[in-house]
Amino acid sequence: MFFLKKINKIILLSLLLCCSELLSQHYTESNIDTLLIKTNEVLRTRISDNDLIRWNKRIIKEAIRIGYREGEAIGYTNIANRLIFGGDVKKGLEYLKKAEDISRKSNNNFLFGKINQEYAQVYSKMDVSRLALEYNSKAMNYGLKLRKDNRDCRLFLRYVYSTRSVYMYKIKHPDSAIIYLHKSMKIDANPLDIANIAQHYTLFESKPDSAWYYFQKAFTILETKNFKHNKYQRAVVLQNYGVFLHSQGKISEAIDSIKKSIGLAKQVNRPKLILDNYKELSTLYKKEGNSDKENEYLNKSILLQDSLDANQNQAIDLSINILNKERENEKAQLKNENNTALWYSGISMFLVILIAVYFYLRIRKKKKKLAESEKIIIEIGKETKDLKRKLSENYEHIIQLAKEKKVDFFPKFQETYPELYKELLKINSNLSKSDLAFCALIWLGFSSKEIAHCISMEHRSVQTKKYRIRKKLNLESETDLYLFFRSITEP
Repeated sequence: MFFLKKINKIILLSLLLCCSELLSQHYTESNIDTLLIKTNEVLRTRISDNDLIRWNKRIIKEAIRIGYREGEAIGYTNIANRLIFGGDVKKGLEYLKKAEDISRKSNNNFLFGKINQEYAQVYSKMDVSRLALEYNSKAMNYGLKLRKDNRDCRLFLRYVYSTRSVYMYKIKHPDSAIIYLHKSMKIDANPLDIANIAQHYTLFESKPDSAWYYFQKAFTILETKNFKHNKYQRAVVLQNYGVFLHSQGKISEAIDSIKKSIGLAKQVNRPKLILDNYKELSTLYKKEGNSDKENEYLNKSILLQDSLDANQNQAIDLSINILNKERENEKAQLKNENNTALWYSGISMFLVILIAVYFYLRIRKKKKKLAESEKIIIEIGKETKDLKRKLSENYEHIIQLAKEKKVDFFPKFQETYPELYKELLKINSNLSKSDLAFCALIWLGFSSKEIAHCISMEHRSVQTKKYRIRKKLNLESETDLYLFFRSITEP
Protein backbone atom coordinates (compact mmCIF):
# COMPACT_ATOMS: atom_id res chain seq x y z
CA MET A 1 0.00 0.00 0.00
CA PHE A 2 2.82 2.41 0.92
CA PHE A 3 4.58 1.58 -2.36
CA LEU A 4 1.41 2.33 -4.36
CA LYS A 5 0.98 5.67 -2.61
CA LYS A 6 4.61 6.46 -3.42
CA ILE A 7 4.03 5.66 -7.09
CA ASN A 8 0.89 7.83 -7.18
CA LYS A 9 2.80 10.77 -5.70
CA ILE A 10 5.56 10.35 -8.28
CA ILE A 11 3.00 10.30 -11.13
CA LEU A 12 1.27 13.39 -9.76
CA LEU A 13 4.57 15.21 -9.28
CA SER A 14 5.54 14.35 -12.86
CA LEU A 15 2.24 15.73 -14.12
CA LEU A 16 2.70 18.98 -12.23
CA LEU A 17 6.32 19.29 -13.42
CA CYS A 18 5.13 18.75 -16.98
CA CYS A 19 2.53 21.48 -16.56
CA SER A 20 5.14 23.79 -15.05
CA GLU A 21 7.39 23.13 -18.03
CA LEU A 22 4.54 24.07 -20.34
CA LEU A 23 3.98 27.25 -18.35
CA SER A 24 7.55 28.32 -19.06
CA GLN A 25 6.95 28.07 -22.82
CA HIS A 26 5.09 30.35 -25.21
CA TYR A 27 1.43 29.54 -25.15
CA THR A 28 -1.12 29.13 -27.90
CA GLU A 29 -4.88 29.20 -27.39
CA SER A 30 -4.93 25.45 -28.04
CA ASN A 31 -2.34 24.83 -25.25
CA ILE A 32 -4.45 26.82 -22.81
CA ASP A 33 -7.66 24.97 -23.77
CA THR A 34 -5.92 21.64 -23.18
CA LEU A 35 -4.69 22.69 -19.74
CA LEU A 36 -7.97 24.30 -18.62
CA ILE A 37 -10.22 21.49 -19.86
CA LYS A 38 -8.33 18.17 -19.93
CA THR A 39 -5.52 18.71 -17.41
CA ASN A 40 -7.84 20.53 -15.00
CA GLU A 41 -10.17 17.50 -15.04
CA VAL A 42 -7.27 15.17 -14.14
CA LEU A 43 -5.92 17.42 -11.38
CA ARG A 44 -9.41 17.95 -9.96
CA THR A 45 -9.31 14.52 -8.29
CA ARG A 46 -5.58 14.51 -7.48
CA ILE A 47 -4.87 17.82 -5.68
CA SER A 48 -6.68 20.02 -3.17
CA ASP A 49 -9.20 22.68 -4.22
CA ASN A 50 -6.84 25.46 -3.10
CA ASP A 51 -3.94 24.05 -5.14
CA LEU A 52 -6.18 23.65 -8.18
CA ILE A 53 -7.41 27.24 -7.83
CA ARG A 54 -3.81 28.50 -7.68
CA TRP A 55 -2.95 26.39 -10.72
CA ASN A 56 -5.88 27.82 -12.71
CA LYS A 57 -4.82 31.36 -11.79
CA ARG A 58 -1.41 30.70 -13.34
CA ILE A 59 -3.05 29.57 -16.60
CA ILE A 60 -5.34 32.62 -16.51
CA LYS A 61 -2.27 34.89 -16.34
CA GLU A 62 -0.91 33.24 -19.49
CA ALA A 63 -4.28 33.62 -21.23
CA ILE A 64 -4.30 37.33 -20.34
CA ARG A 65 -0.71 37.70 -21.57
CA ILE A 66 -1.60 36.44 -25.06
CA GLY A 67 -5.00 38.18 -25.08
CA TYR A 68 -7.04 34.96 -25.07
CA ARG A 69 -10.25 36.13 -23.36
CA GLU A 70 -12.14 32.84 -23.71
CA GLY A 71 -9.31 30.98 -21.95
CA GLU A 72 -9.44 33.54 -19.14
CA ALA A 73 -13.19 32.96 -18.81
CA ILE A 74 -12.84 29.15 -18.73
CA GLY A 75 -10.23 29.52 -15.96
CA TYR A 76 -12.56 31.69 -13.88
CA THR A 77 -15.35 29.13 -14.39
CA ASN A 78 -13.04 26.33 -13.17
CA ILE A 79 -12.27 28.36 -10.05
CA ALA A 80 -15.97 29.09 -9.49
CA ASN A 81 -16.70 25.35 -9.67
CA ARG A 82 -14.21 24.51 -6.92
CA LEU A 83 -15.42 27.34 -4.68
CA ILE A 84 -19.10 26.38 -5.09
CA PHE A 85 -18.44 22.72 -4.26
CA GLY A 86 -16.27 23.80 -1.33
CA GLY A 87 -19.21 25.73 0.16
CA ASP A 88 -18.04 29.28 -0.66
CA VAL A 89 -20.98 30.06 -2.96
CA LYS A 90 -20.59 33.85 -2.68
CA LYS A 91 -17.00 33.90 -3.88
CA GLY A 92 -17.80 31.30 -6.55
CA LEU A 93 -20.57 33.57 -7.85
CA GLU A 94 -18.11 36.48 -8.07
CA TYR A 95 -15.73 34.46 -10.29
CA LEU A 96 -18.65 33.22 -12.37
CA LYS A 97 -19.76 36.82 -12.97
CA LYS A 98 -16.21 37.63 -14.17
CA ALA A 99 -16.36 34.76 -16.64
CA GLU A 100 -19.80 35.85 -17.87
CA ASP A 101 -18.70 39.48 -18.38
CA ILE A 102 -15.66 38.38 -20.40
CA SER A 103 -17.64 35.97 -22.60
CA ARG A 104 -20.40 38.37 -23.72
CA LYS A 105 -18.91 38.80 -27.21
CA SER A 106 -17.87 35.15 -27.58
CA ASN A 107 -19.56 32.48 -29.72
CA ASN A 108 -18.02 29.52 -27.85
CA ASN A 109 -20.84 27.05 -27.08
CA PHE A 110 -18.66 25.05 -24.68
CA LEU A 111 -17.90 28.19 -22.64
CA PHE A 112 -21.54 29.30 -22.58
CA GLY A 113 -22.66 25.84 -21.54
CA LYS A 114 -20.04 25.69 -18.77
CA ILE A 115 -21.03 29.11 -17.37
CA ASN A 116 -24.75 28.31 -17.41
CA GLN A 117 -24.17 24.94 -15.73
CA GLU A 118 -22.20 26.56 -12.89
CA TYR A 119 -25.01 29.10 -12.44
CA ALA A 120 -27.34 26.12 -12.15
CA GLN A 121 -25.10 24.73 -9.39
CA VAL A 122 -25.15 28.11 -7.58
CA TYR A 123 -28.94 28.28 -7.54
CA SER A 124 -29.17 24.62 -6.56
CA LYS A 125 -26.96 25.36 -3.53
CA MET A 126 -29.35 28.24 -2.71
CA ASP A 127 -32.30 25.80 -3.01
CA VAL A 128 -33.84 27.85 -5.84
CA SER A 129 -34.68 24.79 -7.93
CA ARG A 130 -36.64 26.63 -10.63
CA LEU A 131 -33.65 28.79 -11.55
CA ALA A 132 -31.28 25.82 -11.28
CA LEU A 133 -33.34 23.90 -13.85
CA GLU A 134 -33.63 26.98 -16.08
CA TYR A 135 -29.85 27.48 -16.28
CA ASN A 136 -29.30 23.72 -16.58
CA SER A 137 -31.63 23.68 -19.61
CA LYS A 138 -29.57 26.46 -21.23
CA ALA A 139 -26.37 24.50 -20.53
CA MET A 140 -27.94 21.38 -22.07
CA ASN A 141 -28.92 23.29 -25.22
CA TYR A 142 -25.35 24.53 -25.65
CA GLY A 143 -23.99 21.04 -24.90
CA LEU A 144 -26.16 19.49 -27.62
CA LYS A 145 -24.59 21.88 -30.15
CA LEU A 146 -21.09 20.58 -29.44
CA ARG A 147 -19.24 17.95 -31.47
CA LYS A 148 -20.48 14.47 -30.65
CA ASP A 149 -17.11 12.86 -31.45
CA ASN A 150 -15.20 15.04 -28.95
CA ARG A 151 -14.73 13.32 -25.58
CA ASP A 152 -14.51 16.59 -23.62
CA CYS A 153 -17.82 17.71 -25.15
CA ARG A 154 -19.50 14.38 -24.37
CA LEU A 155 -18.24 14.44 -20.78
CA PHE A 156 -19.60 17.96 -20.34
CA LEU A 157 -23.04 16.80 -21.53
CA ARG A 158 -22.82 13.83 -19.14
CA TYR A 159 -22.19 16.27 -16.27
CA VAL A 160 -25.22 18.36 -17.32
CA TYR A 161 -27.49 15.28 -17.41
CA SER A 162 -26.17 14.06 -14.06
CA THR A 163 -26.80 17.35 -12.26
CA ARG A 164 -30.22 17.69 -13.90
CA SER A 165 -31.23 14.41 -12.25
CA VAL A 166 -30.31 15.94 -8.87
CA TYR A 167 -32.49 18.99 -9.54
CA MET A 168 -35.38 16.72 -10.61
CA TYR A 169 -35.17 14.84 -7.32
CA LYS A 170 -35.28 18.17 -5.47
CA ILE A 171 -38.60 19.11 -7.12
CA LYS A 172 -39.93 15.61 -6.46
CA HIS A 173 -39.86 14.26 -10.01
CA PRO A 174 -38.02 10.93 -9.54
CA ASP A 175 -39.42 9.49 -12.81
CA SER A 176 -37.66 12.25 -14.78
CA ALA A 177 -34.54 12.09 -12.59
CA ILE A 178 -33.91 8.41 -13.34
CA ILE A 179 -34.23 9.11 -17.09
CA TYR A 180 -31.41 11.67 -16.94
CA LEU A 181 -29.25 9.37 -14.80
CA HIS A 182 -29.48 6.71 -17.51
CA LYS A 183 -28.74 9.35 -20.19
CA SER A 184 -25.63 10.29 -18.24
CA MET A 185 -24.55 6.65 -17.87
CA LYS A 186 -25.03 6.06 -21.59
CA ILE A 187 -22.40 8.70 -22.36
CA ASP A 188 -19.86 7.62 -19.74
CA ALA A 189 -20.55 5.38 -16.75
CA ASN A 190 -19.12 6.67 -13.46
CA PRO A 191 -19.56 5.53 -9.85
CA LEU A 192 -21.49 8.61 -8.73
CA ASP A 193 -24.32 8.22 -11.27
CA ILE A 194 -24.44 4.45 -10.78
CA ALA A 195 -24.70 4.90 -6.99
CA ASN A 196 -27.47 7.47 -7.51
CA ILE A 197 -29.40 4.91 -9.59
CA ALA A 198 -28.93 2.45 -6.71
CA GLN A 199 -30.19 5.18 -4.35
CA HIS A 200 -33.28 5.57 -6.57
CA TYR A 201 -34.08 1.88 -6.18
CA THR A 202 -33.53 2.24 -2.43
CA LEU A 203 -35.75 5.27 -1.80
CA PHE A 204 -38.26 5.54 -4.64
CA GLU A 205 -39.02 2.10 -6.06
CA SER A 206 -38.00 -0.17 -3.16
CA LYS A 207 -36.09 -2.72 -5.24
CA PRO A 208 -33.23 -3.84 -2.96
CA ASP A 209 -31.93 -6.42 -5.46
CA SER A 210 -31.60 -3.77 -8.17
CA ALA A 211 -30.01 -1.34 -5.68
CA TRP A 212 -27.47 -4.00 -4.60
CA TYR A 213 -26.61 -4.74 -8.25
CA TYR A 214 -25.82 -1.08 -8.99
CA PHE A 215 -23.85 -0.60 -5.76
CA GLN A 216 -21.62 -3.56 -6.64
CA LYS A 217 -21.10 -2.04 -10.08
CA ALA A 218 -20.23 1.36 -8.54
CA PHE A 219 -17.68 -0.15 -6.14
CA THR A 220 -16.09 -2.13 -9.01
CA ILE A 221 -15.63 0.98 -11.19
CA LEU A 222 -14.20 2.89 -8.21
CA GLU A 223 -11.24 0.51 -8.31
CA THR A 224 -10.43 1.28 -11.96
CA LYS A 225 -7.64 3.62 -13.00
CA ASN A 226 -9.90 6.58 -13.82
CA PHE A 227 -11.67 6.65 -10.45
CA LYS A 228 -9.30 5.03 -7.95
CA HIS A 229 -8.16 8.43 -6.67
CA ASN A 230 -11.52 10.20 -6.87
CA LYS A 231 -12.29 10.68 -3.19
CA TYR A 232 -15.44 12.71 -3.80
CA GLN A 233 -17.14 10.02 -5.88
CA ARG A 234 -16.08 7.35 -3.38
CA ALA A 235 -17.55 9.48 -0.57
CA VAL A 236 -20.90 9.78 -2.40
CA VAL A 237 -21.03 6.04 -3.15
CA LEU A 238 -20.32 5.21 0.51
CA GLN A 239 -23.00 7.64 1.68
CA ASN A 240 -25.63 6.16 -0.65
CA TYR A 241 -24.55 2.67 0.37
CA GLY A 242 -24.95 3.63 4.03
CA VAL A 243 -28.52 4.76 3.34
CA PHE A 244 -29.16 1.44 1.58
CA LEU A 245 -27.78 -0.56 4.55
CA HIS A 246 -29.97 1.57 6.83
CA SER A 247 -33.06 0.62 4.77
CA GLN A 248 -32.10 -3.06 5.18
CA GLY A 249 -31.85 -2.72 8.96
CA LYS A 250 -28.05 -3.16 9.03
CA ILE A 251 -27.44 -0.24 11.38
CA SER A 252 -23.84 -0.91 12.48
CA GLU A 253 -22.68 -1.51 8.88
CA ALA A 254 -24.51 1.64 7.79
CA ILE A 255 -22.73 3.68 10.50
CA ASP A 256 -19.36 2.35 9.34
CA SER A 257 -20.09 3.28 5.69
CA ILE A 258 -21.29 6.79 6.59
CA LYS A 259 -18.21 7.45 8.75
CA LYS A 260 -15.91 6.45 5.89
CA SER A 261 -17.85 8.83 3.66
CA ILE A 262 -17.37 11.68 6.16
CA GLY A 263 -13.61 11.06 6.29
CA LEU A 264 -13.30 11.31 2.51
CA ALA A 265 -15.68 14.28 2.26
CA LYS A 266 -13.54 16.20 4.76
CA GLN A 267 -10.38 15.45 2.75
CA VAL A 268 -11.90 17.02 -0.38
CA ASN A 269 -13.82 19.75 1.52
CA ARG A 270 -17.42 18.94 0.59
CA PRO A 271 -19.45 20.51 3.43
CA LYS A 272 -22.90 19.68 1.98
CA LEU A 273 -21.97 16.00 1.78
CA ILE A 274 -20.60 16.13 5.33
CA LEU A 275 -23.83 17.77 6.53
CA ASP A 276 -26.01 15.04 4.95
CA ASN A 277 -23.78 12.40 6.56
CA TYR A 278 -24.05 14.04 10.00
CA LYS A 279 -27.86 13.97 9.75
CA GLU A 280 -27.84 10.33 8.65
CA LEU A 281 -25.50 9.35 11.51
CA SER A 282 -27.73 11.10 14.05
CA THR A 283 -30.71 9.07 12.80
CA LEU A 284 -28.72 5.82 12.81
CA TYR A 285 -27.50 6.31 16.38
CA LYS A 286 -31.07 7.11 17.44
CA LYS A 287 -32.18 3.74 16.05
CA GLU A 288 -29.26 2.10 17.84
CA GLY A 289 -30.38 3.71 21.10
CA ASN A 290 -27.16 5.69 21.57
CA SER A 291 -28.54 9.11 22.61
CA ASP A 292 -25.09 10.62 23.28
CA LYS A 293 -23.88 9.93 19.74
CA GLU A 294 -27.26 10.95 18.33
CA ASN A 295 -27.01 14.38 20.01
CA GLU A 296 -23.32 14.74 19.10
CA TYR A 297 -23.96 14.42 15.37
CA LEU A 298 -27.18 16.40 15.57
CA ASN A 299 -25.23 19.31 17.09
CA LYS A 300 -22.51 18.95 14.45
CA SER A 301 -25.12 19.12 11.70
CA ILE A 302 -26.72 22.24 13.24
CA LEU A 303 -23.37 24.06 13.48
CA LEU A 304 -22.41 23.15 9.91
CA GLN A 305 -25.87 24.11 8.63
CA ASP A 306 -25.57 27.54 10.29
CA SER A 307 -22.19 28.06 8.63
CA LEU A 308 -23.52 27.09 5.19
CA ASP A 309 -26.62 29.26 5.66
CA ALA A 310 -24.47 32.30 6.46
CA ASN A 311 -22.46 31.85 3.26
CA GLN A 312 -25.64 31.18 1.29
CA ASN A 313 -27.23 34.41 2.54
CA GLN A 314 -24.18 36.37 1.36
CA ALA A 315 -24.43 34.68 -2.03
CA ILE A 316 -28.14 35.53 -2.23
CA ASP A 317 -27.39 39.21 -1.54
CA LEU A 318 -24.74 39.20 -4.27
CA SER A 319 -27.08 37.42 -6.70
CA ILE A 320 -29.83 39.99 -6.09
CA ASN A 321 -27.34 42.84 -6.54
CA ILE A 322 -26.24 41.36 -9.88
CA LEU A 323 -29.84 41.08 -11.05
CA ASN A 324 -30.56 44.66 -9.89
CA LYS A 325 -27.49 45.96 -11.71
CA GLU A 326 -28.52 44.21 -14.92
CA ARG A 327 -31.99 45.71 -14.58
CA GLU A 328 -30.55 49.23 -14.11
CA ASN A 329 -28.30 48.78 -17.16
CA GLU A 330 -31.27 47.66 -19.21
CA LYS A 331 -33.28 50.71 -18.07
CA ALA A 332 -30.42 53.04 -19.02
CA GLN A 333 -30.10 51.33 -22.38
CA LEU A 334 -33.87 51.61 -22.84
CA LYS A 335 -33.72 55.35 -22.10
CA ASN A 336 -30.90 55.84 -24.62
CA GLU A 337 -32.83 53.95 -27.26
CA ASN A 338 -35.91 56.14 -26.66
CA ASN A 339 -33.76 59.28 -27.08
CA THR A 340 -32.30 57.87 -30.28
CA ALA A 341 -35.80 57.24 -31.59
CA LEU A 342 -36.74 60.90 -30.93
CA TRP A 343 -33.62 62.17 -32.72
CA TYR A 344 -34.56 60.22 -35.84
CA SER A 345 -38.11 61.62 -35.84
CA GLY A 346 -37.06 64.37 -38.24
CA ILE A 347 -36.17 61.92 -41.01
CA SER A 348 -38.58 61.06 -43.81
CA MET A 349 -41.96 59.56 -42.88
CA PHE A 350 -41.09 56.16 -44.29
CA LEU A 351 -37.95 55.83 -42.14
CA VAL A 352 -39.79 57.16 -39.09
CA ILE A 353 -42.38 54.40 -39.42
CA LEU A 354 -39.74 51.68 -39.83
CA ILE A 355 -37.64 52.90 -36.90
CA ALA A 356 -40.72 53.34 -34.69
CA VAL A 357 -41.81 49.76 -35.35
CA TYR A 358 -38.28 48.45 -34.73
CA PHE A 359 -37.85 50.26 -31.41
CA TYR A 360 -41.37 49.47 -30.28
CA LEU A 361 -40.75 45.74 -30.66
CA ARG A 362 -37.31 45.91 -29.09
CA ILE A 363 -38.45 48.05 -26.14
CA ARG A 364 -41.40 45.76 -25.49
CA LYS A 365 -39.05 42.80 -25.39
CA LYS A 366 -36.71 44.56 -22.94
CA LYS A 367 -39.62 45.64 -20.72
CA LYS A 368 -40.72 42.03 -20.59
CA LYS A 369 -37.17 41.01 -19.63
CA LEU A 370 -37.13 43.68 -16.88
CA ALA A 371 -40.42 42.37 -15.53
CA GLU A 372 -39.01 38.83 -15.54
CA SER A 373 -35.89 40.06 -13.66
CA GLU A 374 -38.08 41.68 -11.00
CA LYS A 375 -40.09 38.49 -10.72
CA ILE A 376 -36.92 36.41 -10.29
CA ILE A 377 -35.68 38.74 -7.51
CA ILE A 378 -38.97 38.33 -5.66
CA GLU A 379 -38.92 34.56 -6.11
CA ILE A 380 -35.34 34.29 -4.82
CA GLY A 381 -36.32 36.18 -1.67
CA LYS A 382 -39.29 33.92 -1.13
CA GLU A 383 -37.63 30.58 -1.90
CA THR A 384 -34.49 31.20 0.15
CA LYS A 385 -36.57 31.87 3.27
CA ASP A 386 -38.10 28.42 2.75
CA LEU A 387 -41.57 29.91 2.23
CA LYS A 388 -43.88 27.72 0.21
CA ARG A 389 -46.54 29.21 -1.96
CA LYS A 390 -49.98 28.64 -0.44
CA LEU A 391 -52.32 26.75 -2.71
CA SER A 392 -55.84 27.98 -3.33
CA GLU A 393 -58.76 26.30 -1.56
CA ASN A 394 -59.94 24.85 -4.88
CA TYR A 395 -56.47 23.41 -5.57
CA GLU A 396 -56.29 21.75 -2.14
CA HIS A 397 -59.85 20.51 -2.52
CA ILE A 398 -59.10 18.96 -5.92
CA ILE A 399 -55.96 17.27 -4.54
CA GLN A 400 -58.04 15.78 -1.73
CA LEU A 401 -60.75 14.59 -4.16
CA ALA A 402 -58.09 12.79 -6.23
CA LYS A 403 -56.48 11.13 -3.21
CA GLU A 404 -59.90 9.96 -1.94
CA LYS A 405 -60.84 8.65 -5.42
CA LYS A 406 -64.00 10.78 -5.52
CA VAL A 407 -66.08 10.70 -8.72
CA ASP A 408 -66.41 14.49 -8.77
CA PHE A 409 -62.61 14.96 -9.04
CA PHE A 410 -62.71 15.11 -12.86
CA PRO A 411 -65.60 17.64 -13.18
CA LYS A 412 -64.15 19.86 -10.42
CA PHE A 413 -60.70 19.94 -12.05
CA GLN A 414 -62.21 20.67 -15.48
CA GLU A 415 -64.24 23.52 -14.00
CA THR A 416 -61.23 25.06 -12.21
CA TYR A 417 -58.50 24.48 -14.81
CA PRO A 418 -60.24 24.28 -18.23
CA GLU A 419 -57.12 25.47 -20.09
CA LEU A 420 -55.36 22.07 -19.74
CA TYR A 421 -58.17 20.21 -21.48
CA LYS A 422 -58.54 22.84 -24.19
CA GLU A 423 -54.84 22.67 -25.06
CA LEU A 424 -54.72 18.85 -24.97
CA LEU A 425 -57.79 18.49 -27.18
CA LYS A 426 -56.23 20.90 -29.67
CA ILE A 427 -53.38 18.41 -30.04
CA ASN A 428 -55.59 15.31 -30.13
CA SER A 429 -59.37 15.69 -30.12
CA ASN A 430 -59.81 11.93 -29.62
CA LEU A 431 -58.42 11.89 -26.06
CA SER A 432 -60.83 10.02 -23.78
CA LYS A 433 -62.19 11.23 -20.45
CA SER A 434 -59.90 8.67 -18.79
CA ASP A 435 -56.88 10.07 -20.67
CA LEU A 436 -57.72 13.63 -19.62
CA ALA A 437 -58.23 12.67 -15.97
CA PHE A 438 -54.84 10.85 -16.04
CA CYS A 439 -53.20 13.99 -17.50
CA ALA A 440 -54.82 16.06 -14.74
CA LEU A 441 -53.15 13.94 -12.04
CA ILE A 442 -49.76 14.46 -13.71
CA TRP A 443 -50.41 18.24 -14.01
CA LEU A 444 -51.17 18.32 -10.27
CA GLY A 445 -47.69 16.91 -9.57
CA PHE A 446 -48.69 13.38 -8.51
CA SER A 447 -45.87 10.82 -8.74
CA SER A 448 -46.36 7.54 -10.60
CA LYS A 449 -46.85 5.75 -7.29
CA GLU A 450 -49.51 8.26 -6.16
CA ILE A 451 -51.30 8.04 -9.53
CA ALA A 452 -51.37 4.25 -9.25
CA HIS A 453 -53.10 4.59 -5.87
CA CYS A 454 -55.63 7.20 -7.09
CA ILE A 455 -56.82 5.17 -10.09
CA SER A 456 -56.32 1.71 -8.58
CA MET A 457 -53.67 0.70 -11.09
CA GLU A 458 -50.28 -1.03 -10.77
CA HIS A 459 -47.16 1.16 -10.91
CA ARG A 460 -45.99 -0.58 -14.09
CA SER A 461 -49.37 0.09 -15.74
CA VAL A 462 -49.00 3.79 -14.94
CA GLN A 463 -45.69 3.84 -16.84
CA THR A 464 -47.41 2.11 -19.79
CA LYS A 465 -50.23 4.66 -19.66
CA LYS A 466 -47.69 7.52 -19.73
CA TYR A 467 -46.07 5.96 -22.79
CA ARG A 468 -49.45 5.81 -24.56
CA ILE A 469 -50.27 9.41 -23.63
CA ARG A 470 -46.93 10.56 -25.11
CA LYS A 471 -47.77 8.64 -28.29
CA LYS A 472 -51.23 10.20 -28.55
CA LEU A 473 -49.73 13.66 -28.09
CA ASN A 474 -46.90 13.00 -30.59
CA LEU A 475 -44.24 13.53 -27.91
CA GLU A 476 -40.74 12.04 -27.65
CA SER A 477 -40.51 9.03 -25.33
CA GLU A 478 -38.21 10.92 -22.95
CA THR A 479 -40.43 14.04 -22.66
CA ASP A 480 -41.27 14.96 -19.06
CA LEU A 481 -45.10 15.04 -19.09
CA TYR A 482 -45.34 17.24 -16.00
CA LEU A 483 -43.12 19.96 -17.49
CA PHE A 484 -44.91 19.67 -20.87
CA PHE A 485 -48.40 20.03 -19.35
CA ARG A 486 -47.27 22.98 -17.26
CA SER A 487 -45.71 24.67 -20.29
CA ILE A 488 -48.91 24.53 -22.38
CA THR A 489 -51.08 25.96 -19.60
CA GLU A 490 -48.79 28.72 -18.33
CA PRO A 491 -48.88 32.09 -20.15
